[in-house]
Amino acid sequence: MFKIHNAIVKPIQIQEQHNKWSGGVVFPNNMPEIFRHRRSNINLDQEKIFRHQRGGSLEQEIVYLDQFIEVNEKNNLGSDNSDTHQIDSSKTYHGTYIYGGPFHPHFGHALTESIHRLWAFDISIHDGIVFTISQPPNTSLAEYTFPLWFTQILEIIGIPLAKCVLVTNNHCIFENLIIPEPGSELTLGQKKWYFSYLEKLQHRIFELTNNLRKDKPQWLFLGRNHIPFSGVIAGEKYFETLFTDEGYVSLKPESYDVIEQLAYLINAKKIIFSEGSSIYLLELINYLDAEIACIPKRGGNKSFYPHLNSKCRNYIIAGNLQDILGLTDWRKHGIRKPLRINRHPDKIVESLRKHNFCSLKKWNDHQFFTEEKHYISAYIDRAYNFLPNSDPMHRIGVMQKYLQVRGTTQEKSVDMSIKSRSDRLNKLASINQSSRYLEIRVSKGITFNAVNITNKVAVDPQFRLNKDKYATEKVVFLEVSSDEFFKSYAQKFESFDLIYLDCLHTFEQTFRDFCASIAVAHSKTIWLIDDTCPRSYAQAQSSLQRCRQIQNFSGEKSAAWMGDVFKIVAAIHDFFPQYSFATFPDHGQTVVWQKWRKDFQPQWNSLEMISQLEYADFVELQSTLFKREPYNNIFERIRHHLGTS
Repeated sequence: MFKIHNAIVKPIQIQEQHNKWSGGVVFPNNMPEIFRHRRSNINLDQEKIFRHQRGGSLEQEIVYLDQFIEVNEKNNLGSDNSDTHQIDSSKTYHGTYIYGGPFHPHFGHALTESIHRLWAFDISIHDGIVFTISQPPNTSLAEYTFPLWFTQILEIIGIPLAKCVLVTNNHCIFENLIIPEPGSELTLGQKKWYFSYLEKLQHRIFELTNNLRKDKPQWLFLGRNHIPFSGVIAGEKYFETLFTDEGYVSLKPESYDVIEQLAYLINAKKIIFSEGSSIYLLELINYLDAEIACIPKRGGNKSFYPHLNSKCRNYIIAGNLQDILGLTDWRKHGIRKPLRINRHPDKIVESLRKHNFCSLKKWNDHQFFTEEKHYISAYIDRAYNFLPNSDPMHRIGVMQKYLQVRGTTQEKSVDMSIKSRSDRLNKLASINQSSRYLEIRVSKGITFNAVNITNKVAVDPQFRLNKDKYATEKVVFLEVSSDEFFKSYAQKFESFDLIYLDCLHTFEQTFRDFCASIAVAHSKTIWLIDDTCPRSYAQAQSSLQRCRQIQNFSGEKSAAWMGDVFKIVAAIHDFFPQYSFATFPDHGQTVVWQKWRKDFQPQWNSLEMISQLEYADFVELQSTLFKREPYNNIFERIRHHLGTS
């Protein structure tokens, strides 16, 4: 402990964007740094944590949040040009006080930074405890009271509320101020000498919770999905459902007082928590005979690993920290928690299974991604009112980024034998035993030549391959437009089993080709339509020139262009109820087959309205009309509907 005579204590102001705190105790120039407000400046990624768990050292770089202000010998007010009138003479406290540190009204910060000097308080010799109230710049706290949960924590520790002195707006002077070394520090964890104090405190907590622990569950899940803008990983609700199905109790800590929360935690043998503050009540505990798994929401775990690893039987991070991706950060608009996803949620499942937290037998990628997309859409809708000018491009940009990421992720998780357009076509051909194939718009023939069907017809107004090299009696190349083909050539061929439309990137031409191709189809014909899922506003332009202009202006790196072909899905939905359709999860292709849709209900009932749809409409329809489905689900549906299973 370090003692200061006639100590000056100032209110603390926080500049969170710069991670700077100003105020607190005015330091004598000989005060050791262990008494200051410190944190680690090292991000604990999984590699560092793994080495530490294997007995390696965990080197820490220290950063000091408080502002070092030495006492000014002339006026004893500090060297930051403080004026004497800032000190209220009525705020001079005689006697001996303990400095409790800064009090941040955030649950997690209070438990990690506001209670670990209180071990030094002795009511028989100390007159009180001093807390400096943390507040944003340019705010005033004339009368401040602790939140109820903190008064409950003080009561557990044995600190009378009447003994607490809160430094809010004015500088205060304390005749004798003792600065204890904190027993634990945020991102640094607890110190060995502090264990004995925590052991005594834990014994007291066990006595206080004795009757409450008897009916508490042994498996707990601490989630955040019920808290708006809580910074939760999108899709957490799906995990919560699976956990509760396997016997976990989903606890909403804020619904209980602190003693009740502690009773739940102490009785648990397995705890899964979504990274957040509720787990920090364990700061009051020395050791918990339990296993704890953290579902991370940030790319480092320094705020949790140093605090929990030594307090429990086993602590793991479920999944990979490097898989956390922020989709947007709207904190400057009043939304404090960014929207994040985990690139590979299956790794979370793998970790929890490996360490025997749960089996998750009902895990389903498609159901998770559906829940994840629903959460993101709801988040964007809630956030919309906070955004400047209610600009819809804010919403489109976030969803666009999400779709790009998930397109890549889901592509990696599907059957690895389906890598290309020809792979999809060959798979579809195997379902209805195709022997006759039509491809509209062949270009270089890469897909056409890789399709393994005996009789094939290629249509293109200008081939970009040596068609004579590939043409045979059963493989026909017609260098005409699709309109000319259906007008003058189509009737010469038998009905086709598989039709691939890779048209001119326009809705009108693709829709006309689809309508015309019905005349050369039969009841088990399958269509595959390319370019139905543009990945950006630029890619959805019907004009290639316009697409390139927008891409150059926006800095978009992709040179892809899909046009407004996506509108054909809306047209088939509204005007062809006899056909079912589904969209594959990666490149953006829609497969169509003959099967009446039982739930048919036109949405627009107007081709003119459909032709006027924009990319923003496409984004809004991601969870319904353009919902991506796993390959196997689509293939099984087609087999079932066509009676080929």
